Amino acid sequence: MKRYQIVLFLFSVIAVLAVICAVFPADGWLGLRFPKLSSVLSAAEPDTGPSPEELLEQRMQAILAAEKDQYQAFFREDPSRFYLPEGDIRFFDPLFAALDRAGTTPVRIVHYGDSQIEEDRITGTIRESLQKRFGGSGPGMMPARRRGTQRVGGSSSATLSRFYNYGDASHRAGIRKYGPFADFTRLDTISLATFSFYPVKGKSKEQSTFDRMTLVAGNLRGPLSVTSQGVKQVVEPGKSISFVRFELPDSSARASLTVSGFGDLYGILLDSKTGVRMDNVPMRGCSGTIFTTMDEEQLRTYYREENVRLILLQYGGNSMPYLKTDKGISTYAESIRKQIRFLQKQAPDARIIFMGPSDMATVVDGKRQTYPKLPAVVDSLRTAANDCGAAYWDIYGVMGGENSMVKWVQARPALAGSDYVHFTLAGAQRVGELFSESLMLYYEYYRWRKEHGR
Repeated sequence: MKRYQIVLFLFSVIAVLAVICAVFPADGWLGLRFPKLSSVLSAAEPDTGPSPEELLEQRMQAILAAEKDQYQAFFREDPSRFYLPEGDIRFFDPLFAALDRAGTTPVRIVHYGDSQIEEDRITGTIRESLQKRFGGSGPGMMPARRRGTQRVGGSSSATLSRFYNYGDASHRAGIRKYGPFADFTRLDTISLATFSFYPVKGKSKEQSTFDRMTLVAGNLRGPLSVTSQGVKQVVEPGKSISFVRFELPDSSARASLTVSGFGDLYGILLDSKTGVRMDNVPMRGCSGTIFTTMDEEQLRTYYREENVRLILLQYGGNSMPYLKTDKGISTYAESIRKQIRFLQKQAPDARIIFMGPSDMATVVDGKRQTYPKLPAVVDSLRTAANDCGAAYWDIYGVMGGENSMVKWVQARPALAGSDYVHFTLAGAQRVGELFSESLMLYYEYYRWRKEHGR
């Protein structure tokens, strides 16, 4: 075959494929699908928009610029702003007042979320920022099992049965009392279980050290004996949730406690005596709709005892692949309303911020792009949160909106993983930094208003 014949043949094939793309039904036919011609042509167009790092830098610069008396423009327009119920700029005032008193009365923050926050991702960055500003140290809640975080290592001498109130139903315990973290390990033998904690090399001292250790337990079926540093405490059954506290030398980096008896261990708090304390509570596979199934008294007791003033809810990603109709989106948003109202009842002194979901990409017409219904889900969740008197922080918008996840995956270093769903450590850190800096801008405006009597 001559060269010009080869060229003509190739162009003919391209022309035929173009015609098929143009006329083939959008929903496919007999199980076959072709991408739309417009999507094929657009895929070849170069992306001239800013890179994720450039975009994030623009976000950060906008926050810093707003500190120069440009508050209102930021609060109205910037993607990194908080969407506040009824636009009430005083929404965070009770939280900020509590943070100002954290030097004498410690403040706890609980960050509930899905697998996006596992390994203390996002949470750890926010915690570090707030502890630097308002004092405090320690990683907060550590599970009572063989698991550490990026900042503090953890180990257990015993393998205990674990139960949790989310994800796979095979892990349920057949009870309502899962504790304040919807997750516990069960001590049901006469054997001892020793939990040890130690610093992770190369991590900041502030989050790796602590001077108070607290075992949180419940559902006791007999006396629970807890020993640390030669000090023994015995807890009798009867309370819905029990706190066993040990005071440690200042800036301890290592600690352990030994437990024996019959009961459910909800977690071990590693904190400072004052300042900001923050718990990371990841729930793999959870959509954030399980709180109304949790024990009210346990939640109320924990929130009150630990002076919880802020609850972060970071959900939506696990539901996104299944939300394909307006009715489905509405049903999910209504369920989130119920969760927020329930938590407000248990923690009346706390402010609630709903975070997320982030952008997520799937294959549509042969091209990797944002889930078609994701923008509608974001709008519905924002409305649901604000209607209930909670704030909303839009990770999707902060990332850059539609199709931003593809850019985050392609960034170097990568800011998101190849599943086009989860952030890498670098990406999670950037999200945490933007959240923290944005919150602190509202705090600076709060201080400015106090100084000027507004």
